[in-house]
Amino acid sequence: MTSCSTGILILDERLSPKVQDNVGNDVQIDPAFRHMDLKKRKLIMGNISLALAIICATILTYYFVTHGNQNAQAKLDANGNFSGLGNTSSPLKFNNLTAPPRLSSGKPSLYGYFGQNAIANGVDLKYGINSRNTSRSDYQKPLAYYCQLGYYQTINLAFLNTFGGGTQGFTIMFAAFSVDNYAYKYTYDGSGTETNPQWIINGFLKLGQDIKFCQNLGIKIMLSLGGDRVANYQFAQGDGVFYANLFYNMFLDGSGPLRPFGSGVTIDGLELDVEKNLDPVVWNHEMIAFVQTIKKLSPRSLIAGMGLTFVKNPLKYFLVVPQCFLGISNKDANVGDVIAAVPGDIDYLIVQYYNNPECSYPFGFNFDAWKGVYSGPIVIGLAGDWTSAISGGFLEPGQLQAVYDMVKADEQFAGFSVYDVSSSNPPALAANYANYGHATPSTYSKTLRDVLDGVEVGSGFPSQGPHVTDLQLAYRCGGTWVFANSSCSNSACRSNSDCGPNEHCFSFLSKTC
Repeated sequence: MTSCSTGILILDERLSPKVQDNVGNDVQIDPAFRHMDLKKRKLIMGNISLALAIICATILTYYFVTHGNQNAQAKLDANGNFSGLGNTSSPLKFNNLTAPPRLSSGKPSLYGYFGQNAIANGVDLKYGINSRNTSRSDYQKPLAYYCQLGYYQTINLAFLNTFGGGTQGFTIMFAAFSVDNYAYKYTYDGSGTETNPQWIINGFLKLGQDIKFCQNLGIKIMLSLGGDRVANYQFAQGDGVFYANLFYNMFLDGSGPLRPFGSGVTIDGLELDVEKNLDPVVWNHEMIAFVQTIKKLSPRSLIAGMGLTFVKNPLKYFLVVPQCFLGISNKDANVGDVIAAVPGDIDYLIVQYYNNPECSYPFGFNFDAWKGVYSGPIVIGLAGDWTSAISGGFLEPGQLQAVYDMVKADEQFAGFSVYDVSSSNPPALAANYANYGHATPSTYSKTLRDVLDGVEVGSGFPSQGPHVTDLQLAYRCGGTWVFANSSCSNSACRSNSDCGPNEHCFSFLSKTC
């Protein structure tokens, strides 16, 4: 609860020009004021009091509106719509931060993933998972920090990773680092009321302020739904329409009473990052319904290239994130049917080209094949370092330059994405096999920004040649692909069970090292 004083002055003619207000603060009074006619003084004092009262009322209104998440009560219908409260929008203060240098116009965009603290993923290049400790002082920084770097046109918040299955609830799960900067886990139980503790609410409101700050710099902020296969998201019958309405009211242009990032915060769109499909008949139907309903609720949405000029009512975006592997059916196994069914409702794709060696450079980079699947803008999804590309696919500068040179003139090439912002900026290390143990700080996001701006960042690598298969190359155990690829003395394998603790069986490895 907050309090407010109207600041009515306590004035005694016998006092010096220094007087006090009603909470004991010193107030300087112009000596000429003491010689005014008493009636005039009362009139002036009345006007001052009225003005202060109006200011106080405004502050109180702001307080109760922005804290409305704490005790909101509303009815939630079967379609995910709230009733019982009107529009709760209100402005938020921006952090006292400076704007980044103006990003190059007319260039493909850079998309950064924020929220999973990949710098602290525990992966050591040689010893694998659960083998590396990271100091908390090196953990991912606040969102506004990355927006100020001037590298990214869009940042995706990852992930809203639990939803569906008829629960009518969801969970936003950021890595535990966020306790220092925000709150790491927001849970909505489907009841239409706020049930999170106050420190969680405050943490997400703080993140909302940084979202507004980034948007004020012209950077789009998206919310990524789903994530890897182990995340607990699913689609039951009716979930598509329900969650489209729910997310519209809680994150987009709707006016639901619960707004996790704050009642004045509207994100720029949603990303569907579905990496499993447990029941294609139901899941495909519900995902298609979800996409169509979102677009119906935001009729100003359109398929657009990058570099749009935002108007007063910003355009909202919807994107899908498939893996690069297409297979015999020439579609992504999880969201391929969704892309085929509603391509006009999807603003762009981010195709993941890491941890998928069979369709990544230099083995089988398949951007041209994806152009045959989807005719809109395509973003090439990259890892921020080798620890995020544990199964391969990270592009060192020379390889990155080769890939960029292959696609830079293509009208469908919309840029690169990087997973994530913490692992591709200092104090993260640019570790590889050659510099293991003495790596220098990473500047990979800057390298991506540079190459998109036309700066040559490397050389010596050719365009994609004939595609190769895993049968033409080797399988070996290792902590990560990059170490296994450079260590021919590692044990041969055909599955993870052939390898030691924390190791995996990697394919597409050099036979000669």
